[in-house]
Amino acid sequence: MMIQNDVILLAGGSGSRMGSEQAKQFIRVAGKPVLVHSFQALRLHLPEAYIVVVAPVEALEHVRELIGHDPMAQVVPGGSSRQASTLQGLKALAERRPTNVIIHDAARPFISGQIIHEVVDALVKSEAVDVAIPTTDTIIVERDGHIQTIPPRLHIMRGQTPQAFRYVSLMRSYVEIGEAQLDKYTDDCGIYLACHPFGQVRIVKGHEENIKITTPVDLVLADELFRLRRPDSENENQGIAVRDKKALIFGGSAGIGKALAQLLEDAGAQVCVRSRASGCDITKERDVRQAIDEALTLMGRIDYIINSAGVLDTGLITEQSGLDMAHQIGVNLTGAAYIAKWGYAPLATSKGMLLQFSSSSYTRGRANSVIYAATKAAIVNMTQGLSEEWSSESIRVNCIVPGRTDTEMRRVNFRNESQASLSNPFEIALKAAKVLSSNSSGQIIRA
Repeated sequence: MMIQNDVILLAGGSGSRMGSEQAKQFIRVAGKPVLVHSFQALRLHLPEAYIVVVAPVEALEHVRELIGHDPMAQVVPGGSSRQASTLQGLKALAERRPTNVIIHDAARPFISGQIIHEVVDALVKSEAVDVAIPTTDTIIVERDGHIQTIPPRLHIMRGQTPQAFRYVSLMRSYVEIGEAQLDKYTDDCGIYLACHPFGQVRIVKGHEENIKITTPVDLVLADELFRLRRPDSENENQGIAVRDKKALIFGGSAGIGKALAQLLEDAGAQVCVRSRASGCDITKERDVRQAIDEALTLMGRIDYIINSAGVLDTGLITEQSGLDMAHQIGVNLTGAAYIAKWGYAPLATSKGMLLQFSSSSYTRGRANSVIYAATKAAIVNMTQGLSEEWSSESIRVNCIVPGRTDTEMRRVNFRNESQASLSNPFEIALKAAKVLSSNSSGQIIRA
């Protein structure tokens, strides 16, 4: 008998605890609404599943647009509570009558393939499955503003989602409880156990990263997680598909930019390179504008604008001149802003991509490279902001974060470093070419 695992994705919340006019599931993080991150993760790891998205009644069409009118998905209006919304999802699956139903909260965008697969595996032998992690906090039971008891922490866990069940069993539980009593329960496992007092719910180990975005602080954490994690990413197994594309590379006369120019040309793209060596100083707005105009004249359109230009001047900030600091900021940040400003129009026409390069230094400022690290952190923020600002024009904006790479700039600043410990520029260029071939936007990709 074929086992069918279908999904209910709960996206009907109002986000009142977020303190925002926009519901949390529609807030953009790393270039996409939280709901889209969650939906895509489920689709990636459950490609055969039918996904019912339960959404606010006033946002049904918006949600349909967000998920791309997936033929194996349906959007239905939610209820007055989480449990009522789950019931709406269960009713939507009534005709399909799947073997199992997996219920996930759209506000948990970091659901991993490992958790999903372990939940599916657990359903082979178990009728109900929950995802949980041990609590690291002491749990207290309060009554009238005082501690009533402090339960031992050994067996206390924090529940996450997804939760998963035999479809028929959970549907019967909901019918038995009755719609009028649903608000007495906080989750589906509670409803299942209320109707199955001798039933067992198998626990699958969750992960600390599988956070639920509920408050403004969670948004900050989510943003950092998206920056730091390597995405489940379509880019990892993405091929290179750039034939007949038109690319303009700033800073393509050396290092990673030069390697990327060669790789793109070998893959069938037409490439135009502009750098200081060819008379283009990106700290000068007129040079950037002229370079983009010349590339349009030469190639007819621009599908990719790639900014690999950058400078690093190491040394204590107290020993750097104002001109030295201004030069680093000008090349690494101001120049990037000029490229984005004048690159917008041609990329809007081609529905193309702006690809930027940051550095592993962006996550933490380091002594002797304070200005450099600060500008590279700014590039990451610029990438995420532009991906949101330009999403309505279907312009994709991404950022590659190379590790230590064997470039002339690095050799000048770190003369005693072993080259054997460094990445080859062509390794980074290959990952960049895969990103250019993808539909990703707002991604910070470590390479």
